[in-house]
Amino acid sequence: MSKGTKDIKKNEKNQSKKEANKVNDNLYNHSSKDYLFNMSLAPGIKESTHWFQMLVAAFFTAVIIMITRMHTYQRPMEQFFWSGGDNNLTDFFSYYKMVAILVCAILALVLLLYRVFTQSFYIKRSFAYIPMIVYSILVLLSYILSDYNLFALWGWNDRFEGTLTLLSYMVLLFFIINSVNSEKNVKWIIYPLAVTSTLLGLLGITQALDHDFFRTAIGKKLITPSWFWDQVDNLNFTFQNREIYQTVYNINYVSFYLTLLIPLFGLLFIRSLMLGKEEPVWKKVLWAALFTLQVFNLIGSASSGGLMGMAVVVIAAIIVLNKKILNWWKPVAMLLILTVIVAGLSYERWVPELTGAINSVLGRQVVQDTKEEGISQEIEEVTSSGITESADERHTIDYMVTSGDAIEISFNGNEIIFTTYPEDPTALKVNDSSGERLSIVPTNISPIYKVDDERFNRITVRPAQDDSGNNYIVIGTDGNEWPFQLTEEGPKYFTGLGKLMDLRRVPSIGWENNLEFGSGRGYIWSRTIPMLKETLILGHGADTFCIYFPHDDYVGKYNSGTFSNEINIVVDKPHNMYFGAIIGTGGISMLALLALWGIYIIQSYLIYKKERYHSFVSYVGAGIFLGICGFLVSGLVNDSTVSVMPMFYGLLGTGIAINMMLNKRNASVE
Repeated sequence: MSKGTKDIKKNEKNQSKKEANKVNDNLYNHSSKDYLFNMSLAPGIKESTHWFQMLVAAFFTAVIIMITRMHTYQRPMEQFFWSGGDNNLTDFFSYYKMVAILVCAILALVLLLYRVFTQSFYIKRSFAYIPMIVYSILVLLSYILSDYNLFALWGWNDRFEGTLTLLSYMVLLFFIINSVNSEKNVKWIIYPLAVTSTLLGLLGITQALDHDFFRTAIGKKLITPSWFWDQVDNLNFTFQNREIYQTVYNINYVSFYLTLLIPLFGLLFIRSLMLGKEEPVWKKVLWAALFTLQVFNLIGSASSGGLMGMAVVVIAAIIVLNKKILNWWKPVAMLLILTVIVAGLSYERWVPELTGAINSVLGRQVVQDTKEEGISQEIEEVTSSGITESADERHTIDYMVTSGDAIEISFNGNEIIFTTYPEDPTALKVNDSSGERLSIVPTNISPIYKVDDERFNRITVRPAQDDSGNNYIVIGTDGNEWPFQLTEEGPKYFTGLGKLMDLRRVPSIGWENNLEFGSGRGYIWSRTIPMLKETLILGHGADTFCIYFPHDDYVGKYNSGTFSNEINIVVDKPHNMYFGAIIGTGGISMLALLALWGIYIIQSYLIYKKERYHSFVSYVGAGIFLGICGFLVSGLVNDSTVSVMPMFYGLLGTGIAINMMLNKRNASVE
């Protein structure tokens, strides 16, 4: 390189430093237009919030996710026909996180009151307040009008994301927006987040290596009360060996929250490397190690939702950062190399998940290894000769309905009607949809009968009686049995929990030929979408989805593929945080959140597309922006939960505050 070129480079660098210094000097001069409201002793808007007040924001954003502790509680579950009736429940991953969220909200309110009493209270001008207020009002109204106030207030079992929790999110979001004023404040969010992310990542490694810390004696005692220690050897989580679940209850939620962190730590590594000798080598190594650790845990969680979110992060980064990526080619290349190395070392974890996701989207049916799952691949069919044959696949039951004294079944598009008589289960009349009488003939296996019609040759029927003398008709379809007790009110389906139910046609929309989409999400969403019309304005109450889901849709679960062998399973969440919000707090509340998130994304796009990236906060702001983009897309297949939403709202509040800082700086420069 010639001497003239070196001088030009040096002058450019000096000019950039001067501009950066000017930016820092003008980063929030006190002006009333910066405030929506401010009291007489309100600090200048460039002044850092005291570190003591930042502790609440740091704890909410970075620490709550780590809380894991056993809690026993009671809920009135006997009122639900689909519940086992056990009112005594145990939680490890959600209750104390919820408690911590409420405590943080209370402390934030106390600090805001302190500002009022010391005449230092202020409210920055922000687009966020109107959607936040609208959302909070809808959350409250949905609770007030809910038929299940207890659940709506505290949240559903093992989830605890009720009205109080949702309102706490808004309190903390407001507090963080009005507390993060400087680079120092930003670091009070980011550095604790880096520490806790490291600890969680290391915990994930122990789980991936089949040496889960929570399966050790000390790990079990750490998360249980002392009165339980004599039983601690019996404590075993249901997670399969080598699944990375960290402290967030569900392996899907690991990849969900990591979409927030990976772009953030990646950009901080890029900044560190671009600073050259101004940044110590150990910092470069730490950011690279932290990025790699998070990538490993994302892949190790084996959740395609997180991979989808990261794909969006990459696309958004290319669009927003554009030519800057070329200027950062060295650190970007290093991040890609680290990602490829991790992906190569753990290919056996992500390849099956990604392949399964692709097959699921394309509607391809994949036969599972039944030796591991314990599910028989063979479906037995009773023939007229009494010989059992292997069936290649289950046939579809279009519907199964109890009506009066009849059981109506549509099987592969053909309807058959069983008319029953409670006093004699063998006195059975069978007709097709046209009214033609069908015969049932005995098989070699007594007392099983078969319908003598080619359209229904996979349907069997047998009489039965319980110890109390109640008569039953047991209808068989592809090896699955459907017991109906014959009562004076007509036949009632006898559930796996011993309850008598009328069967109905459950409304569904979409995924008719691919109910297995997304590990059963196709089935869940197809039953959730018809529910949305009831909550377009107000919801049923926060976190009450489980109560309103059609758990009596036994036929739908039978057809789903995913739940075919567990038709009594309870679907307690929609696996889509947008659907969950609409059901819980209403369509208008969801629109308010979309406005909040959407305006932030548009504002961030306009800022970071032009940003020159001279400061720590600009890199952090861009990382938060990209992470939130990925998170919101991952939310299409994941649920809002107390494990991940504190981090989301903490970073969102920080991101909004950073955007204010950068907008003020840009205005000062211009």
